[in-house]
Amino acid sequence: MLPPRSVLITGASRGLGLEFVKQFLQVPSPPEFLFATCRNPDSAKELQEVAKSNPSVTVLKLDVNEINTIEEAKKAVESKVGDKGLNLLLNNAGVNKKASLEEVTPAMMLDTYNTNVNGPLFTTKAFLPFLLRAAESSSPSEPSSAVVNISSIMSSIELNEKTDAYDYRPSKTALNMLCKLLHNELKDKGVHVGCLHPGWVQTDMGTTKAPLTISQSVCGCLQVMSKMKAENACVLTDYTGKPLPW
Repeated sequence: MLPPRSVLITGASRGLGLEFVKQFLQVPSPPEFLFATCRNPDSAKELQEVAKSNPSVTVLKLDVNEINTIEEAKKAVESKVGDKGLNLLLNNAGVNKKASLEEVTPAMMLDTYNTNVNGPLFTTKAFLPFLLRAAESSSPSEPSSAVVNISSIMSSIELNEKTDAYDYRPSKTALNMLCKLLHNELKDKGVHVGCLHPGWVQTDMGTTKAPLTISQSVCGCLQVMSKMKAENACVLTDYTGKPLPW
């Protein structure tokens, strides 16, 4: 899959998203177009600094909960990629309120589901025409077009023995089903769909207790993406390439 000519990353202002931007710029053949999207570009100071020193990076406003911002970003992307389309959509934006049974509310569930499931779905739907354009020149076994969703081991029904994150766990399980649906829809059209567990990472969401640095996680995820094939695309995989049970 790697290196792609063009990449779009959601939730790129901090954490994993920002590190994906930085590490894509360091691969031997970095993307010609790297669209780093976030809810509030004006306050994304570190991302803006990266963009200033890297002309391939375009910072765009895209809030996965607001369809109008997705459509505006779509126009900006099309103006740059043209007929060659978009090679990689990385659905990274997500939220985890870590709600217990006592704490969880209907509003909390809806907000988490909107970000973690509806966000990737409608972002993918919007950019699908561009992904299909990029796929036209590739074979199904050697994709030049892919959607990668950042999922979590916390989505696994088989592995779960906890009673926490009533908002987050079900939303990521639903995201896995979305991955499967999109895979079924697009596998014969040259667009591969994958879902990655980045590990327990030292981000705002993962906290400082996590064993993995952001750099280690993203480095592993890029290696997994580079080996994405038809037979391993729609598999919940961790950052080391290990398949995980649904």
